[in-house]
This record gives sequence, structure tokens and C-alpha cells, in this order.
Amino acid sequence: MAAAVVCVSMVVGSVPTAAGYDLPPTTIMAFDQPAPSAAPIPVASLAGLGSLDATVTITVDGTVDGKPTQGDLTAALTTNDEGRSKVEVTGSLLGDVVAQVGGSALNLFRPDRLSLYAVPEGTYAVLSSLLDMCVVPEDATTAGALDQLSPQRLLTTLTSGDVARGTFLGDETLNGMAVKHYLIDGDTFLTAARASSDPDLSAFAASLRSVSDADLYVAADTGYPVAYRGGFSGTFEPLSFDGDLTVSAELTSVGANTPVTLPGACDHPISR
Repeated sequence: MAAAVVCVSMVVGSVPTAAGYDLPPTTIMAFDQPAPSAAPIPVASLAGLGSLDATVTITVDGTVDGKPTQGDLTAALTTNDEGRSKVEVTGSLLGDVVAQVGGSALNLFRPDRLSLYAVPEGTYAVLSSLLDMCVVPEDATTAGALDQLSPQRLLTTLTSGDVARGTFLGDETLNGMAVKHYLIDGDTFLTAARASSDPDLSAFAASLRSVSDADLYVAADTGYPVAYRGGFSGTFEPLSFDGDLTVSAELTSVGANTPVTLPGACDHPISR
């Protein structure tokens, strides 16, 4: 954040001095007050957690495949210690996600919800409208694209030790939880992300033109990032998007071991 410039306007008359001379009226007095430097934020990584529930909402204003687009996506993640996970995607841009990741079989549909299941039996994409249709992806394209929308992956990337730098704003309560509130400087984030050795982080940064300041809330007891709210300008590959996007991610539980069960439609999935 740029240094704060404090300007004090004083409209006064002539000021007598000890030498008997008058100083000219003072109109503006300005000086630089250095802003607090961005310090490392102690954040515990979510990367190794096997059981958690989290949600991310992405709002966009720009173009998808060159066409003007405004809208949103919400991805809700559930993963448990049994090696089972589910990412459920909803929102006005869901059709664009299906078009990008679905191939010919999925492009025939415009569902209300798209869920990706990763279970020991395999990977399944379920499109839900009046009925559920279960598809076994022929390759990793669908899983890889939806993984970029995963709240766990986004929270892990955006709060990585390489870029978790900011100013402590105070102790607060968020959703009944004691948290520490930090402000992450956007310019500092972008510079650090571009220089990062983490391929996910550096690839994400390479697609960005600018980053807004972000609010980060860290659980006071565990150090886990429980909420992130920030904005970016650039491209976002899962949607073939270019423009401005905001990201609001929230960790809702850790260790709940929420069950993940395939729907009945996956008893007879469609292979493509």
C-alpha cells in the first residue's frame, strides 16, 4: 500500500517572529507518513487436510470466449478421511463451465447443478436438472477444470506462505468464531505470486493484470484460513474468462467427515 500523505490546510494571517519579521501565511503543510509494511501472516495450510467442508463464490464481469458476460459461480466442497470428495457447482455461469469441461455428451445439457465426485471407484460427473445424469469422464479434463474451482485449492493457493503478507487489523468474531483479521496488499500479493516457485501460484499470477487488496480471516485457535475476500483482473482458464472477478471463499468445517455418496444415477453411468 502506498505511503499515506497527510495534508493539513491552515489559512492564517501573518505570524510574528522573534526577529520582528512576519512569515507569509501558511496554506498547506504536507508530509509523508509511511504505511505499515506487509508482514508475514501465520496461516496453517489446508493442503494436507483430508476432511473439510468449504465454499467459494466467484463473481465475474468481462467476457467468456469473447462474449460480454456477467454472472457468478458457487462451488461447495466436501471431502472426508475415506478418500471421497464432492465439488458441487451452481450459479448463472454453470452453462459456461459445462461447455468448457463437458465435451459433446455434456454440452447437450444445461443443468441446474454440476457435481464432480472423486471416490475410490473412480471419477464421476453428475448433471442435475429434473433428473440426474451420471457421466464417467473419458480423461482428466473435467476433473482438472473443476479442481481449479475447488475451495480447498483456492484457499490454499491464495493464502500460501509465499503470498500471505499483510497488515493485522484486529481480533474479531466471524460466524461465531474468534478470528484474526488481516488485510493483504494486492500489489505485494501479485509481485510475490509471480516470483513464487509454486507452479499453481505462479501460473495463476501469470494470468493476472492486477490484484485488489483482500480481507483474510484466520482462526485464532488453529491458524486455518476461514475466509478470504478479494478481487482480481485478468484471465481465468476454467471459464475462458477475461475481465474482473471477485473471490469469496469460506472454510465451514474441519474434521466433520461428512459422508459422500454417489447418487443412484451412477449405478449405470454414461461413458464418453
